[in-house]
Amino acid sequence: MEKIRVIWEAFYNNKRFNVFAFGIIAAMVLIAYSNTFTASFHFDDNPAIIENPNIRHVTADNIISLLQTNRPVVNLSIMLNYQLSGLNVVGWHLFNVGVHIANSCFVYLFLLWTLGLASGEREYGDKAKRMALFGALLFGVHPVQTESVTYIISRTELLATFFYLLTFLFFIKAVRTKHPGYYAATVFSSALSMGSKEWAVTLPALLVLYDYFFIAKKRISDVLGRWLLYIGVMLPWWIVLRTLNLFAQGGAAGIGFNVASATGINTKSYLLTSLNVIWTYIRLLFLPINQNLDYDYSISKTLFEFPTMLSFIGHLAIVGASFWAYKKKGWLLIPFGIAWFYIGLSPTQSIVPIIDVIFEHRVYMPSIGFFLAFIVGYEEAFEWWEARKMPKKEAIR
Repeated sequence: MEKIRVIWEAFYNNKRFNVFAFGIIAAMVLIAYSNTFTASFHFDDNPAIIENPNIRHVTADNIISLLQTNRPVVNLSIMLNYQLSGLNVVGWHLFNVGVHIANSCFVYLFLLWTLGLASGEREYGDKAKRMALFGALLFGVHPVQTESVTYIISRTELLATFFYLLTFLFFIKAVRTKHPGYYAATVFSSALSMGSKEWAVTLPALLVLYDYFFIAKKRISDVLGRWLLYIGVMLPWWIVLRTLNLFAQGGAAGIGFNVASATGINTKSYLLTSLNVIWTYIRLLFLPINQNLDYDYSISKTLFEFPTMLSFIGHLAIVGASFWAYKKKGWLLIPFGIAWFYIGLSPTQSIVPIIDVIFEHRVYMPSIGFFLAFIVGYEEAFEWWEARKMPKKEAIR
């Protein structure tokens, strides 16, 4: 046991720990998904890949056609993947798992840098590396990510999250170094994220909150001083707005305020149902059992029914507790993690009805906020428990 401790300390204190951490993350993700590389195409994979003539040949017309879609980055990746592997599913799964590994490494860096920036709240010191690795591994191998990684067309989640996290990393570098290249990269990366999936429109909101909490140290003037950068980050909204018809009848698009005519779901019932759906996501994050690709989920009609009222009270309690922790205790990390979770889910689980009220892949990016709050909460609880036991040990002595 002593030898293991010595080896771990040597490894932990090594200057190349980050490289070792990336290797551990990659190895664990590959082990977790090692039996998925031959899984066949399913559902939306067929129209997006097998039946899509625009990805078969790399021509100017096909590229322009793909660029005019609402998810041009994803569609271009599909064209590239087809050129490399045809309809051999192994190549498609290698791409998805590779992006998931990259995302897990980005989560590690994001958590590590955020824990460092939050040193005003509590000095984590060398614990930050351990906590960041723990959080990244939770993200990388958690069963709730299975749908996002193994369902091939769910690379929309993977790519949008890839550029979402990259935007944050570029943003942190830009503010620290003042280098114009990082500012340009922040804007470009945000465009690529929004060009991968529509929920990435939440980027500016979370960037402002992150800036206010961890970089500007609650100085609004510092946040406002970066107004030009925020305008640049918001410019890519046109990628989403130019193609997303919120008043569509549903159908193949599956989204729109008028979707009720086809499904019986309206804005009110979708919002009420989402109150329960979000708790299903939370339950899966804590206890990932009974997972499903295609849920048969009950639609809520009124707030005053079970379990919708209980779900509503539970969400109020979480948000209220986060606000109290921020105002009264000065905590930042846990409230920000919870804000990330709820804001990240807001485009798909709020007031815009979608035919399918629940999909596990929707929690892929928001889960990063959950894991941030979890690792900090775990660390604080462990420290509290150790401090509580200390007087007892002293009394025995």
